[in-house]
Amino acid sequence: MNCKPFPLLTPQKDSFWKLGTEHKGKHRLKAKDHQTLLLSLVFLSLILLSLNCQSDKTLYRTTSNYFPLETGIVWQYAIGSDTIEVTVVGDTVVYGHYCILVYRDIFEEFWVKDKTEIRKLVEKKRFRAGYDFILEQHFRRYFELPLIKDNFWREDYVATLEDNFGDTINIKHTINGRIIGIENITTPAGEFTEVYQIVLVDSCQLNDSLAIETTNYWLAPEVGIVRQKFAAAETIEQVLVRFTSA
Repeated sequence: MNCKPFPLLTPQKDSFWKLGTEHKGKHRLKAKDHQTLLLSLVFLSLILLSLNCQSDKTLYRTTSNYFPLETGIVWQYAIGSDTIEVTVVGDTVVYGHYCILVYRDIFEEFWVKDKTEIRKLVEKKRFRAGYDFILEQHFRRYFELPLIKDNFWREDYVATLEDNFGDTINIKHTINGRIIGIENITTPAGEFTEVYQIVLVDSCQLNDSLAIETTNYWLAPEVGIVRQKFAAAETIEQVLVRFTSA
């Protein structure tokens, strides 16, 4: 009997090369996928961290008091080389309205504050021949609450009046407000963060005469007005130099 040897299966070199190449390719692919996954997770973590910080800041601003009016609070402001003091005196009643009396040096201011707005008593008079004629005497909206960036509001007062001499006076008094930004600022009283900048444009037309005043306010949490810039015929700026809480 003739026995032929069993043929040996000898793999070709290309097969080994092909197999090795496929294995290395798959390894590189898996490594690349792993790296991409890690980068994605890091990026996602940074986004979540940023969103969490933003959420914390939003919550902080929402729960902070940007216009405190507690009795006993005192602000001291520098206006050029002069200094003025603003003091919250306390609750009072004026023209049938419950409000809060604030002294700006020797001058009285009356404020009303609730959850949706902050109002200030506005009195406009016309002095003529020894008499004061009342043109307007209302609590007008100065700030809308809660404070939210880019929010705006407008309030008009329109009336036709007859003064003591029988002359007709047409008055249109408009107050436009807008929250234009949030920033950090420094004054002689210190550094303040999450400060709202608000601009009020006050325009009053009496017959053919028009007067426009623009005031920028910077309100800091738990402190109130830390800076104020008033512009009409001239520009006047006041900055906080000292704050005393209630």
